[in-house]
Amino acid sequence: MNPIKIGSAGEFSLGGENFLIEVAVPPKDRRPSTSETFTIVKNEPYLRVYEELAAVFSPRSILELGIFQGGSYVFLDKLFKPRRMSAVELGSKPVVPLLDYLSHTENRFAHFGTSQCDGEKLKQIVLGELANELDLVVDDASHTYEDTRASFEFLFPLLSPGGVYGAPP
Repeated sequence: MNPIKIGSAGEFSLGGENFLIEVAVPPKDRRPSTSETFTIVKNEPYLRVYEELAAVFSPRSILELGIFQGGSYVFLDKLFKPRRMSAVELGSKPVVPLLDYLSHTENRFAHFGTSQCDGEKLKQIVLGELANELDLVVDDASHTYEDTRASFEFLFPLLSPGGVYGAPP
């Protein structure tokens, strides 16, 4: 796979979707995703880690904790091309461009107003939507020790052998 070409303003395309990196911008000033361009709050080195992982790992299913503007969801979907993918977001306000994307893509799900600490809901997602095949977890939700630990303790035992559990710094 050729490396993703990221422009000087943080713009790039992958799998027919456009992205804009918005890391240096204060959270309140970040642009919302649109139907033309998804906002992604990941720096280039972080994206390269997943790009390198995709060169050697093909997850059947992905669970992302934390959606924000949906950019990382679509990025992970286009990069890994899993059979199934789901995500949870504590905020209850849906990201309309992400919902539009999901409506055109089979076996893709998102849950707004859902805590990464809701073990029962996570179990339902893994057993149902992900067909009990949890190969990759991307925990980019609360960034607090307590919440990250809680979701790790619940999800790690459900991870498939050889699966990957990642939490960015």
